[in-house]
Amino acid sequence: MSDRYTVIFEGRIMPGKSAGMVKDRLKSALKTDDQGIAKLFVGSPVAVRKHTDLATAEKYKQVFAAAGALCDIRKNGAPQTQAAPPSGDAAAATDASNESRSPAPPPQLPVSQVKVHNITTFGGGKMIITNIETVPGKTVAEHFGLVSGSTIRAKHIGRDLMASLKNLVGGELKGYTQLLQESRQQAMDRMVEEARLMGANAIVNVRFSTSSVAQGAAELYAYGTAVRVD
Repeated sequence: MSDRYTVIFEGRIMPGKSAGMVKDRLKSALKTDDQGIAKLFVGSPVAVRKHTDLATAEKYKQVFAAAGALCDIRKNGAPQTQAAPPSGDAAAATDASNESRSPAPPPQLPVSQVKVHNITTFGGGKMIITNIETVPGKTVAEHFGLVSGSTIRAKHIGRDLMASLKNLVGGELKGYTQLLQESRQQAMDRMVEEARLMGANAIVNVRFSTSSVAQGAAELYAYGTAVRVD
């Protein structure tokens, strides 16, 4: 039987993040209300997910990290360091207090479909691309700042003609689909090359945006944060 793990949240948030912002993000990610979020911030460790595999536990940790919160993954059956238990009347008082404030089970966090891509750069090296703030299993050792890449593409008269005909019968505009795929790839390649020249081996928080710059032409813009991970 494979090892099983438990995801523990103790109410810790990342430096520079406000508690209100973190709670709002977790509320959105968990699809719960203020009462459900309050069950996570009770001042004591809360088991967010029990008896799961390591890959699933890592995904839970990534979602909390994206919201600005820190949680731990503990292997089931591993010894835990604990303070010496109180004795006598103090122990009875502690037990009564724990029973009175024992929270209901927190809402189950949906597993996030986080994807991490390894891309070969023009120099032959590898660049990690991810849309979250961290790279699973790695530590950010150096921060280089914003990197970006963009491309401006114009419409093609042949594609416009086919699109006009397609509007009559419905369906996918495959010419435009291909155009956008090519634009995204080119913008991302330029962003990766800029990060490589800085000495980065990963780009986190990757996003795409688009805007119209002229009649019949649009820009596709890719951007993220270049870092070096170990």
